Amino acid sequence: MRSALLLGLASSLLVLARPAAAADADGDGESLPAELRPADGDYMHLLGAIALGRGLRFNNPYRLATPLGDSAESLSLTATYLDLSGSAAFGDPDGLQHGGSVHLSVALAGVPQEVITPSYLALLRLPPRFLVHARLGLPIVLEPDPNVGYELAVGGGYLVTGGLGVTGELVGDLFYGAATQDKALSAIPVLSLQIGAFVDFELLP
Repeated sequence: MRSALLLGLASSLLVLARPAAAADADGDGESLPAELRPADGDYMHLLGAIALGRGLRFNNPYRLATPLGDSAESLSLTATYLDLSGSAAFGDPDGLQHGGSVHLSVALAGVPQEVITPSYLALLRLPPRFLVHARLGLPIVLEPDPNVGYELAVGGGYLVTGGLGVTGELVGDLFYGAATQDKALSAIPVLSLQIGAFVDFELLP
């Protein structure tokens, strides 16, 4: 089931990349379907990304795997995960743009785990080839135990070509878990780093 899910999401990223190849030389989006064309005077920035990540768990109340300290409750590593995302931003092409993004993170080892994170996105271009961004979102854990947390992320990208680049993101999450023998409510902060590639596509007015 996990393999089928990853295959479907990878196909979605390819679909997102195709309009960039089909756009005309002027970059005005005239060759796109009508529902994807910006209205007169509007600007749209679309991005799709795939990345690998791993995190540090700063509290381990449930004795989860890969502790880094002397006890099972100390600092520990999360499983390596695959992150797929799609984003859209609007606003001044040369200034701060606002929009949203959706990330799907899937653990690649250990206990099956999937997390969907809808986020507010702020994006800034730094010509000629750099992008920086910040996100504020609500990570929704689908399995093994449904949960909702808080997420703050900052990152950036470098365009290797006009529409393809490399990206990195530092992600901070906070989850609350069930009670343990020591605490009525367990707080679990996680700090992750993910690195990957992205597709960049701009629809100019």
